[in-house]
Amino acid sequence: MNRLIETLKIEVQSHAVLNHPWLISRAQSMTRSDLILWLSQEYFVSIGFVDWFLIVASKTKNQKAKIVLIENIWEELGEGNIHETHVSILEEFLGKLNFDLKSNKKLRHTESYLKAMKKIINKGFFYGLGALGPANEYLLKLEYSKISNSYQKLKELENLPEGKFFQVNLDADEGHSKRMFDLIEEVSLSEKEQMEVIEGNRLALNAREQFYIGLSINH
Repeated sequence: MNRLIETLKIEVQSHAVLNHPWLISRAQSMTRSDLILWLSQEYFVSIGFVDWFLIVASKTKNQKAKIVLIENIWEELGEGNIHETHVSILEEFLGKLNFDLKSNKKLRHTESYLKAMKKIINKGFFYGLGALGPANEYLLKLEYSKISNSYQKLKELENLPEGKFFQVNLDADEGHSKRMFDLIEEVSLSEKEQMEVIEGNRLALNAREQFYIGLSINH
């Protein structure tokens, strides 16, 4: 494995965000209200996610990089099918859980996370690659698997809808994170570029902790 990619993966795997008490606790067991709280805030992240990729794609003249970034986001957008976008699938899932999206409020810490992410990716293209590749696509695969496993346990106890939202995201994140790592390896050639990718990853991981702090306060 490329040394840079190995460093990025290790930093994600060992970061405190994956050991946040809220996430660790809910990975063992969660209530319906825990699930809805997490999903209701992840909804705002899903909306911002598309914009982040578009911003980073606009910061490079490298056509291959643009293709990879837009390909990821095109799949995120249901490949043109509005009903299959990740946001639409999440809206449907929340609806089946009897959650009224019109009443959904963005928590202060969720807002802090979103603002921090925008600031990080606006620092430059390579910062953006670190923030979106390891600290989002790869991180989310690890986060979602924890929540998904807990959801399946809860589903055995309660009448809950099928977790299409989890499967779609886990399948996408697997392919998307590989694509991003391959892109990072290909375009991050200088020491300066590699350090910016690493810094973007670290900053985004730290920012993601804000998301879980908000859930802890409002559980």
